[in-house]
Amino acid sequence: MANPYWRLAVSFIRTEAQNSLRQYRGFILAGLIGMVGVYVLMTTFGTARLAGIFILVVAGLVGQDAYRRFSFPSGSGGPGVVEVDERQVSYLSSGGGASISLDSLDRVELHRNGRGRITWVFFGTDEMLSVPGDAEGTDKLFDALVALPGVNYDQAHAATQGKGSDLFLIWQKNRTKLH
Repeated sequence: MANPYWRLAVSFIRTEAQNSLRQYRGFILAGLIGMVGVYVLMTTFGTARLAGIFILVVAGLVGQDAYRRFSFPSGSGGPGVVEVDERQVSYLSSGGGASISLDSLDRVELHRNGRGRITWVFFGTDEMLSVPGDAEGTDKLFDALVALPGVNYDQAHAATQGKGSDLFLIWQKNRTKLH
């Protein structure tokens, strides 16, 4: 259960400001960790300075993850809801719903139509799942894709920026060659 004092403090912040802070929370955390690292680096001597360098490296990694999440395509206000639960991606809409397991995936693509709208397409061994890019909860796909080795986050960022083609290969299963 959340701390009641925290709820009281947050209630004084406008909803728009809360959403903005939530969007930049990874950068804020990386900055705070970086300040601790600089403080340790500046106030210690000898081998204790290695702790400050380690903290700065951690701040850089948190900042890199924050940048990937920030540039990852996420939507809201569109049709349907995306849910990710135990390696299962589900899309629920008024026209029905479908789900696909991350274990059965062969490839993940982003398609962009002529008007710039993005659609996630998950191809499985026997199934396919298509999710509009502006569906509620598409930001959860970032955490789902982390489990897949070799995800191309640069392609996802290029799709949101409108760069390149209209088909972006985000991930494909490593296929063994026969010869």
